[in-house]
Amino acid sequence: MGCLGSILQFFFWLIVVNFAWNFLIAPLVGAKPSPQRTATNKTRFLRLLMPLLAKIAKADGRVSEHEIDRVESIFRTLELSPEERRYAAQIFSESKDTPEEFDAAAAAFAMNVSSFELRTITFQFLVLVASADGTVSAAERAMLIRAATRFRIPPQLAEQIFAQMAGSRARGGARPSRPEAPSRAQDLALLGLPANASDDDIRKAYRKKVKELHPDRLQAQGLPEAMLKQASERMAAINAAYARLIDK
Repeated sequence: MGCLGSILQFFFWLIVVNFAWNFLIAPLVGAKPSPQRTATNKTRFLRLLMPLLAKIAKADGRVSEHEIDRVESIFRTLELSPEERRYAAQIFSESKDTPEEFDAAAAAFAMNVSSFELRTITFQFLVLVASADGTVSAAERAMLIRAATRFRIPPQLAEQIFAQMAGSRARGGARPSRPEAPSRAQDLALLGLPANASDDDIRKAYRKKVKELHPDRLQAQGLPEAMLKQASERMAAINAAYARLIDK
């Protein structure tokens, strides 16, 4: 009995150590996940993402060819294997006709995805699909606002992403020849800060973003490797915003 107890105790502590490393320590130190866990993270992410894309694509009652093309472009961005592509397409097809509401899918995504950066990149995907037909309907715009709220994305940042990703054509206007320089409020929103943030707040927020957007840390939190390009682009935008803010 003593031997059996020792064996059970060994396996108990093995499980505890494995859990602590994978879910507590690894995300903090930025350790790279195993290939098996990376594949599991990707499958889990697709299972949460596809219902969102399906619901917003069918917001006007039908899924257009342009919207399908945008979803396909997201597949390419994620560098899905043929098997992963079939899996994602199946979930998309099933989700667009289920009675589940968009808000339920957004709530499930927010509950299961702790990474703010992954939620922000997913919001960008939603904007891409919503604006695929050249305009964003009132229903689609309302869904995007609710998604941003669920994902805890500041309104100023959500509006900035919408303007950048959808452009003025999505609002029915002509695209300007020269983009306007970001305002101080927009730069602060990119860092997740309010309009009255101090210089010390800006420096602290910037250092936090540098850590959050480190590739190894993002992968440990479940960000598919193929999405690191989007994370890199966000870091470049944050660097530019920080430079403008401290050189004011």
